[in-house]
Amino acid sequence: VKAKDGKDLPKLVEGLKKLSKSDPLVVCTTEESGEHVIAGCGELHVEICLKDLRDEYAQCDFVVSDPVVSFRETVSELSSQTCLAKSPNKHNRIYLVAEPMDEELSKAIEDGSVGPKADPKERAKLLTEKFDWDKDTAQRKIWCYGPETDGPNLVVDQTQAVQYLIEIKEHVNSAFQWTTKE
Repeated sequence: VKAKDGKDLPKLVEGLKKLSKSDPLVVCTTEESGEHVIAGCGELHVEICLKDLRDEYAQCDFVVSDPVVSFRETVSELSSQTCLAKSPNKHNRIYLVAEPMDEELSKAIEDGSVGPKADPKERAKLLTEKFDWDKDTAQRKIWCYGPETDGPNLVVDQTQAVQYLIEIKEHVNSAFQWTTKE
């Protein structure tokens, strides 16, 4: 949203603060560009919030841009294609596949028993015994969790006898963090 008249901007900002206090499901943020964003639980919810903002909280006129809808995706089966990424010099290639995790494993990561903050030995033991993971994979091959480094998604190194792989680990982890966050 953006104030129609520049002098109404303080009213709009104050109204956004009141709106976010009155409705716990609304998130009002200001982007770096200065744009004020209202996030809600669906189009109808946001429309009601905009009406309340206009009539009760800000009591000024403002312009509303088209809504942006966020989509969330998940992996439901083993990917049908292997993704290939090449380094700029074309000498290195990385092949990636996505596969779904067991629902129980996702829950165990979220509750912390298999998460990144868990004791590595306990985590490896639980992964091998309860989730039938290979011992070496459970101990040394988990590269990162995502999003935000502690979510229920994993990057697991499935390579064998590849030299200098550690040199790209940080790049793969950053790309994974960015992807799971978006």
